[in-house]
Amino acid sequence: MQFDDDRELQRNQLIATVLMLLVVGVWIFYTSSQTPVTPPAEQQETLPSPVQDQPAETANEALPAGSGQTPADGPIAWLPPPVNPEEETADDVIRIASPVDPSDPAPRLELAFTRIGARLREARVVLGKAGEDSAQLVPLPEQPDAWAPLPLGLRFDSNLWRDEVNRRRWDVEPDTGPHVAAFSLTIPGKAKLYKRFTAEAGKHVVRVEVTWENLSQTDMALGIDTREPSVALLWEPQVNSGDFGKGLSQQFVTRKGGQNSFTAVSSIAPPKTDSLYSIRELDPEWVALSSAYFVVAFRPTFEAPEDSQARPDGWITAAPDKSRLTMGVGAPRREVLSGERASWTFDVYIGPTARRALAAAWPGLDTVQRFFTSFDFMDWFAKFLLNLLNWFYDHVFPNYGLAIIFLTILVRVAVFPLTWKSMVSMKRMSQLAPELEKIKQEVGDDPQELQRRTMELYRERGINPLGGCLPIFLQLPVFFALYRMLWQAFELRRAPFLWITDLSEPDRLITLPFTIPIPFSAQGIDAVNLLPILGAVAILFSQELMPTSGPTQTPQQKMIMRIMPVIFTLFMYNLAAGLNLYFLVSSLIGIAQNVVIQRVKIEPKPVAPKKPAVRRRHFYDEAQARKRELAREMRREKEKRARSDR
Repeated sequence: MQFDDDRELQRNQLIATVLMLLVVGVWIFYTSSQTPVTPPAEQQETLPSPVQDQPAETANEALPAGSGQTPADGPIAWLPPPVNPEEETADDVIRIASPVDPSDPAPRLELAFTRIGARLREARVVLGKAGEDSAQLVPLPEQPDAWAPLPLGLRFDSNLWRDEVNRRRWDVEPDTGPHVAAFSLTIPGKAKLYKRFTAEAGKHVVRVEVTWENLSQTDMALGIDTREPSVALLWEPQVNSGDFGKGLSQQFVTRKGGQNSFTAVSSIAPPKTDSLYSIRELDPEWVALSSAYFVVAFRPTFEAPEDSQARPDGWITAAPDKSRLTMGVGAPRREVLSGERASWTFDVYIGPTARRALAAAWPGLDTVQRFFTSFDFMDWFAKFLLNLLNWFYDHVFPNYGLAIIFLTILVRVAVFPLTWKSMVSMKRMSQLAPELEKIKQEVGDDPQELQRRTMELYRERGINPLGGCLPIFLQLPVFFALYRMLWQAFELRRAPFLWITDLSEPDRLITLPFTIPIPFSAQGIDAVNLLPILGAVAILFSQELMPTSGPTQTPQQKMIMRIMPVIFTLFMYNLAAGLNLYFLVSSLIGIAQNVVIQRVKIEPKPVAPKKPAVRRRHFYDEAQARKRELAREMRREKEKRARSDR
């Protein structure tokens, strides 16, 4: 018998491949069709003046107890007048950078602050060992600083100033140095505020110190019980990460009790009428806004007063029109005595989702990176594969394209027992083709009898009919984990390989002057992407290795086999080059395995001898048989006694 005379092998390979393509296609369509959050730069609309946005009478409705103030001379009136846009100058911008040393020649952060509110105007994350790459995470405001929502502003309770200190010009404190920016705002006879920003060496971390000095003759209560914090550090409006649509959508993450909670930013609704927050978490370890490649995280590092029942909080609030978000970490209510100072410190991470950078910031921050939010095992497995990828990059060759090839070889070696079992099972099933054809001729048009006798033949030969398909499906979790990891891993961002300039994007060998639409996809074909085309050629070549000397395929089978490479190419065409590189190398290894299996002689299993069927008798029949046996024994005993009497 020739092993390549295999209609059954063709059919099982066809079924397994079509089902696998269907599952992969549905997965890719689902994950790539998630609506990404609109980038902040596109969201910004013409906003009213903050003074109009927060009317003075609103901030003056509730005044500190015993203040004796009227709305006309309430807390808003204590502040200096807000800055008019025409009063802004280039001198309002203060720049600092992270310290550097010979082992770390590039600063991790380059920051620009504006004196208007002592807020962050630019946050350039420096990437690469020599600082050859960078990303600006604060969207450049289209409005004057006095009106624009900018990060690292302050919010006080609604009995005091709310956000109004962010519209005033702060003084620059002297002797700050190139790594520190310090500001102060004096409210004569009431208070003096200090904000100090320190860029830490070797990290993407800024330490923020906020201080309130009570200059009044009376004690001051900051905060409203547990409802509103005394002061909160803000980040708005979102993160200008430039990676919207990569992997998971942007997430709001809170960590408490060693566990993370993830909420898609696109699903955050404006606060209800009886709430100030869309989402609020009391006493968190940290909160963050995370995208595929970048994270902004706040960690409160101050201690709450022992006599206070309030705790630090982390929250996020969407604007009524969802045009922007405000994330904050607040300090609990506090009583500040006359002449006393109250200080709060925050660690702010502004950097990539690279696990080493996250782990260097503070313990536990690396858990903000999440490839799968609903499947813990898949997330763990994807991170395990990422660690292997980084190991190959660090210890074998410092190129992520080669690291993907090494990882692919390792994965194929790991799943080789399953692959080999699948191939052997299919080949042994091919040995039954003549007997199955004979059974079909004997049973005619009786499908039930055909199924019964077919399964009986499989049992006699010790063959599992799913043995060829099941190992293929067991490899799907590996593919899904690699798919998400290679699409979302920061390490592949702008990583070159051969003609590819960015392994996290399509390889784009040639850019076309037009776009060809793709069915069921928002993206069209606007470039010649070589890797998915080579992957389709690999599928066609693999099909050519399938048996052809035996019974021919039906026209329907031929059509499906020819159209599969086209469908799979459309699925993969606009995905990351790193993922297509993995698929191409994996396909080439699979072709080599097919060539080997065709040359290996596998002996057919002998026919298992049929055991006689053991039919269990009814309990009544067993009782009657036992009764007859007892009667025979009694007769034998009686005859034996009779002989002895004679």
